[in-house]
Amino acid sequence: MEIESLEIYDFLSVCNPLSKLSENQLKELALSIEITYTPRGEIILVPNTENKWLYLIRSGAVERTDNNHGLVARFSEKDFFGHRAIERGGNIENKVTALEDSLFYLIPDKIYFKLMELNKDFRSYFHQTKNKRLRSALNDIQTQENNILHSSRVKDLQHQTVLKISTDKTIQETAKLMSSKKITAALVVENNEIKGIVTDRVFCTKVVAQNYNPELKISSIMTENLITISSQDTGLDAMLIMARHNIRHLPVVDAGEIKGLLTATDLIHHQSHNPIYVVNEIHKAQCIQDLKKISAQLPTALCKLVDAGLKAHDISYSISSVGRAITQKLIKMGIEKLGKPPVAFAFLVAGSLARNDQTVHSDQDNGMLLSDDYKQEIHGKYFKELAVFISNGLNDCGYVYCPGEVMATNDNWRQPYTTWLSYFKKWIHTPEPKALMYSSIFFDLRCIFGDQTLLNKLHDEIKKMITENKMFLAFMSANSTQNKPPLGLFRRFVLEKHGSETKALNMKKRGIMPCTDIARVFALDAGVSQINTRERFRLAYDKKVISKEAYRDLTDAYDFLSMVRLKHQVLKIRNQQEADNYVEPIELSSLERRHLKDAFEIVSTYQDVLSNKYNQGRM
Repeated sequence: MEIESLEIYDFLSVCNPLSKLSENQLKELALSIEITYTPRGEIILVPNTENKWLYLIRSGAVERTDNNHGLVARFSEKDFFGHRAIERGGNIENKVTALEDSLFYLIPDKIYFKLMELNKDFRSYFHQTKNKRLRSALNDIQTQENNILHSSRVKDLQHQTVLKISTDKTIQETAKLMSSKKITAALVVENNEIKGIVTDRVFCTKVVAQNYNPELKISSIMTENLITISSQDTGLDAMLIMARHNIRHLPVVDAGEIKGLLTATDLIHHQSHNPIYVVNEIHKAQCIQDLKKISAQLPTALCKLVDAGLKAHDISYSISSVGRAITQKLIKMGIEKLGKPPVAFAFLVAGSLARNDQTVHSDQDNGMLLSDDYKQEIHGKYFKELAVFISNGLNDCGYVYCPGEVMATNDNWRQPYTTWLSYFKKWIHTPEPKALMYSSIFFDLRCIFGDQTLLNKLHDEIKKMITENKMFLAFMSANSTQNKPPLGLFRRFVLEKHGSETKALNMKKRGIMPCTDIARVFALDAGVSQINTRERFRLAYDKKVISKEAYRDLTDAYDFLSMVRLKHQVLKIRNQQEADNYVEPIELSSLERRHLKDAFEIVSTYQDVLSNKYNQGRM
């Protein structure tokens, strides 16, 4: 190759996706390139004319504008343009103008189509829309290492012999059968159909603790509406179901036939450091010191889940199940110490734990919703002491005190139903900035212990108030666009100072939170009570609040941003550093940076959609 061609070859070899081409493909490309120069201000591509070249910017910058002179996009060194016209048969729709004196490498359309046919990476890169590129990137960013639960089938892990009992058996008869066979669970069956399950645990929590009559039918204490699994599903599928639903037994059913029973212990025998193992250890903990040791395993569990190639939302669900189990155990320990609660209450969690999108230890956000039977002078001391016990225990386990004091220890967030209802009335009907801040926190509430009906009733009233006051959505919409994705001119990253000198991308504030805020507004408009961000997008689509395209775009963007954050946190953990949300672009490959920009652009686009939809009164 001549010197000029070698220089071109060297430049092409560091440009994505050209760096993924074979050596022969790269050489052929370098030899086919023509070079052109355009001074600042001159038009490069004119609408309604023909283009037969893929432009690669060697130096300089350009902008693409539409027929109304509106800015469509800007590109700089190592960016491409012209491929959309090539795909249309050469027809140019938008004008491209040089913003600076610019040098271009021109790739012939014949070479472009040849590479599109022969090279998967080239083809993925030039998918015509950023959402398609992003969807493809989601598969690439996930890695899979050897993981026994990935390769194991449920049929290889399950108990082949299962104790089946009829619904007319008594509690005492069932207990004797389970004891004689030395098993911890039995399926309650009628006409070969599973009606429920009883475990050794229920004999402690119901029969003994609540003094049940042993002559009652077993159906009086069984757990109903069971989740089942197929024998062909993987052990990893089973682990995720158990973590997501906080259960420890899965009946194995194929085509209506009972094949066996899979337990958390079966999975634990095959792999420690998974969430089921950690949750199982939490149930067995005797003191806060035990919980503290177990909680310390969370970073390792996160690394294992990312290494296993799980999707971001499955990882977050699994990690959240650990935080939820620790909180529930602390509540039980507190009640054991202080005695039975004097009135009904619901322990509420907010934030990432409520949304099931926790990654590593986060600060605690919680509150108590008390029955209206609550009397401060009689019951106040009990619930204050319980809140302090739980909050201190969470802090000991790595879930630090909330800097904004959104905790049940704060008297404001430990109140009876009527007071909580008055809070929401004020926030919805007088949506000043502080009210909108609290709305963003407390519209994401989940009951993890106590009387769920208290929260259900509150949700119903909130839904009614929003239906009657749609202007509230306009205020929430405006509030949700405060955190803009970190993209500046030419799609360049806008970095924020982190620590003393380092600048990085704040993935939580500028990526995850905007998605969460958008989903919250759509969910409120749809009148759904689900809290998880992905589920909110899906239900907003189901209720026709957003289009299918919007649902897929937002979900893909959210998943990609979440995965980038998770991989960064794993990197931090393995470097013996505290996991955080600040990603330095140098950590990412050039292709990952491009996809990250695509994700940020999608979020920014839908922030604008949100603003237009609600702030202009189009409900």
